[in-house]
Amino acid sequence: MKSVTIALRLTTIISAFALALTATYAQPLTPGDLLVYRVGTGSGGLSSTATAVFLDEYSPLGTLVESIALPTTGSAELTAVGNDTTEGIISAAQNGVVFNFTGYRADAGTADPASGTGNRVIGIIGLNGVPNTSTALTDATGTIRSAGSTDGSSLFYVGTSAGLFYYGSPSGASTSTAEIDTRSSRQALIGGNALFASGTLAGNINKVINYGTLPTSATVGTPVIATTLTDTVNGFALFDLNGSVGPDTIYALSTSANKVYKYTYNGTSWSASGSISAGGAMDISGVAIGSTVDLFLTSSTTLYSETDSSGYGGSITGTLTTLATAGANEDFRGITYIPEPSTVGLGVLAAATLTALRRRRS
Repeated sequence: MKSVTIALRLTTIISAFALALTATYAQPLTPGDLLVYRVGTGSGGLSSTATAVFLDEYSPLGTLVESIALPTTGSAELTAVGNDTTEGIISAAQNGVVFNFTGYRADAGTADPASGTGNRVIGIIGLNGVPNTSTALTDATGTIRSAGSTDGSSLFYVGTSAGLFYYGSPSGASTSTAEIDTRSSRQALIGGNALFASGTLAGNINKVINYGTLPTSATVGTPVIATTLTDTVNGFALFDLNGSVGPDTIYALSTSANKVYKYTYNGTSWSASGSISAGGAMDISGVAIGSTVDLFLTSSTTLYSETDSSGYGGSITGTLTTLATAGANEDFRGITYIPEPSTVGLGVLAAATLTALRRRRS
């Protein structure tokens, strides 16, 4: 009888330990899936207080794979303002296997964390599915919206409502090395060893800027996308469809026009290549399969897909398809595509082949 009791207790302990591991450690991310930044637990309305953040992994068909909860208290916490739709942008690092996101070192429920000081955070997650939220930016002010990097450990650029900043190789408590642009910025993204950023850029029609080769000081960039003075571009996505001039195609979300704009670079200048309805989306990502681009977009309520088969320089085609919807008292924010390993190491053709095969199996 005693041995049975001991066995039952051991079974209970092992089961509890297994549950703890399941709750603590996420599964590895699956290449070909999507990673969505979500705020809210569903238990209360979203407001200007600090709110729990989750990184939700979805299949490209809209099936929820896993939800990775970020800490809401303690030294590694990362929360977001519940009702600020400009926050939570996810940017893939240039190496394609690390993803950057941002938030606040503030307990869930803290009033208006964006008004605090010394509490901005850069989050990093790799293909192992384990988030790292250890880096706090002690001098950042304003609403923090995004971070982009080369490899998740160096050359970080952070977009905030107070400007665009360079942080070198931040770790622990870090301060900026330089302010690249004093104007309000949103997504910071590195492609082809160049820094691109979107924003409000008040008083200027140019809403996406190319700041050139990884700047480390104040820089006047080259305009890429021009809209109206009052417009804002929140999220955008870069692709190389031509193969000869580096990043040559941009899909950008205009929040005032509610459009996805496509722009094409010919080696000298950028030109408009049409637009489609954005469905209220704020953030965008995707994958190029040959000359076709599969786009994935998030509004606060909806995860969409859209396929542009027009190729390099062609006028954007396709319409939005709903893949998933956010729960009550929850909002989607940023999104990134998790590339196949071949996207980094084996080239575009192999990436297209593997992605096509994977989708046939789904």
